[in-house]
Amino acid sequence: MATVRFSEELRDTIQHNARRMFNDKLAKARDNIPTHWAQIVYDLMFAEHKDAMAALPKTYFIHTNNITLYGFGIVEGVWDKGFNQSAELRLDEPRPFPNDISDPIHGLDGGTRNYGGWYLDATDPRWDTLKAEFIVYSQAIKDIEFSRDEFVEGVCKVINVCSTLAPALKAWPPLWDLLPLEKQERHKETIERVKKEIVVEGVDLDSMTAISTMAKITRGGN
Repeated sequence: MATVRFSEELRDTIQHNARRMFNDKLAKARDNIPTHWAQIVYDLMFAEHKDAMAALPKTYFIHTNNITLYGFGIVEGVWDKGFNQSAELRLDEPRPFPNDISDPIHGLDGGTRNYGGWYLDATDPRWDTLKAEFIVYSQAIKDIEFSRDEFVEGVCKVINVCSTLAPALKAWPPLWDLLPLEKQERHKETIERVKKEIVVEGVDLDSMTAISTMAKITRGGN
C-alpha cells in the first residue's frame, strides 16, 4: 500500500485546519462588545456639534446604525494589537454622520485613518474610560490569536520533522483530527511500521494535545 507523504498541499490543509480550531473562540471574543460603546463613541465624537448638525439638512449627512472602530492606532510610537482590534458597534437607531471626517476635533486619529471606520486618538482624554475597556477587549482577542499562532507553529514542527504521515501520528496522535478525510481513509489502508521514535524539538506536545482535545469537545466530538 502507498505511504501517505506530506505534500505542500497536505501541509497547507493541516495548518488551515489547525487555525480553524480557534475560530469559534475568536468569534465569541470579538462579539463580546459592550452594548454601550456605540452611544459613548457617538456622543463623545460629536458632543460639541450635535446642535449644529441637527440644524443642517439631512442630506448633509449619511445616516447609519453602525460604527466601525479599529482601535487607537499607534500608541506612544508602537503599533500593538492590544490597542487595535476591529470592533463593530451598533447604535439603537440610525444617527447622522458627516460624509468624511478625520479631524482631531472629533477625537479621531487622522494619521492612522482607515476608510470605512475610525481610529480614536489615544492622547485625547475624552476616550480614557473607553480606552481602558477597549484594551481589555482587544487583549482578550490578542491572547487567543497568540495561542492559535503558537499552536499552529507546533503543528508545523510536527509535520515538518517527518516526510510521511505515520511517524508524525505516532509522535502526536491528535494530528489525526487535522487531516482531510481522504488522507485519513488512505492512511487506514496503509501498512507501515514505525520503529523509530520521533522527537519534535521545542514543542509542548501535551499542551497541544489539551488544546486539540478541548476544541474537539467544544465542537461535539467530530
